[in-house]
Amino acid sequence: MIVTLLLGGGVGLGIWLCARAALTRPEPVSAVLARLDRQQTPRDRVEPSATDPGAIARRLLAAVGISSDAHISDLDMIDRTSERHALDKLLGLLAGLLGPILVAAALGATGISLPIGFVALAAVAFAGGGFVLPDLTLRDEVERRRRAFRHALSSYLDLVNVLLAGGAGIETALHAAAEAGDGWGYAQIRQALTRARLTGRTPWDAFADLGDRLAVNELAELGANVSLAGSHGARIRASLAAKADTLRGHQIAETEASAESATERMTIPVAVLLFGFLVFIAYPAVQQITDVGGPTP
Repeated sequence: MIVTLLLGGGVGLGIWLCARAALTRPEPVSAVLARLDRQQTPRDRVEPSATDPGAIARRLLAAVGISSDAHISDLDMIDRTSERHALDKLLGLLAGLLGPILVAAALGATGISLPIGFVALAAVAFAGGGFVLPDLTLRDEVERRRRAFRHALSSYLDLVNVLLAGGAGIETALHAAAEAGDGWGYAQIRQALTRARLTGRTPWDAFADLGDRLAVNELAELGANVSLAGSHGARIRASLAAKADTLRGHQIAETEASAESATERMTIPVAVLLFGFLVFIAYPAVQQITDVGGPTP
């Protein structure tokens, strides 16, 4: 009886969520203003239709009070839409929920039955893990993008220093160095410089805004330092060289820390193999001791 009530409640909840997702509702004003204030790249974004699976998944999450705009800045950094992220979360939830049930059904067909409570707990645990997994993956991808951008920024500053040493002006050096490289980091720098030229702002202000949008403190510090150097007649080239050296020092420290962490992780499989080897060696002796000390038939 209780199982029937739970199944009926789950079906009713699913029907209610699907009905709320199917009904088109107006977008909140706060979300519209946040999207307008957010700096977009020059490429045009195609708005998904109301029947798109990602849009339906986003409305389903919004129906239960989960907003997909919480990670909007991180999603923009890796060129992923909030609809795609919402769809990944729902697919992960369904896969985690159905996985233990299907395994239990397959084992039941072979004659091995599992407790219903254990299957239910496993389904809930795997469903929660599948729902959170896209957020963890997003965080890792964003962090890799930030590290790649720091590497690109370091090489970009080196190119600017070379051009300044050759007698080029600061504006010419900034734009020429940005055009010399490729990749996502250089594309972001070129877009920031183009936006600054079209809006009549200084490149340093554009760099500071880009640093805030990407959450890269080094870029925001670069904009502040070089802006101060330019307004007070200080040596801009020395400021850029110092920032490039600082970035390289941070990159070397991060590389060394990553290598040490990888070395420590490599000891775990060796320790597990050693433990298994010791158990394999000690098992015959322990078995003989237990057999000798046990009661004789």
